[in-house]
Amino acid sequence: MTNESTTTSKWIKIYLWITFAITLGASLAAYFKPDALLSTWEALPAAGALSLAGPLGLFVSRNMATAIVTAFALVKNNASMIKVVLLLRIVSDGLDCVNNVIAGNMPVAIMGGVMCLIEIFAFTKIKA
Repeated sequence: MTNESTTTSKWIKIYLWITFAITLGASLAAYFKPDALLSTWEALPAAGALSLAGPLGLFVSRNMATAIVTAFALVKNNASMIKVVLLLRIVSDGLDCVNNVIAGNMPVAIMGGVMCLIEIFAFTKIKA
């Protein structure tokens, strides 16, 4: 990747800083107080559901990695890196949408779908 300065729109950067805060907050909350964050999760009573070696660990790892990569790209202010972050988020939020439609969790599916659409639009607006 080059050291080019980005001409990424301000709204894209603001959106990514907001998603950074949400993903960092969710991963820290899940790590330190999982039962409070996930109290309505149907699998909560399952043995090992709140184990960092199980689904909770995957959730925390994915969200923490996404948050760190997002912050790094924004601090570097590089269009190519920001496009990679958007691509990561498109796949992640798109799969969240599909998985939650299958699971019948429509509020989360709608949120994932809307975020995915915003990210696709933002991805197309960055020239890198």
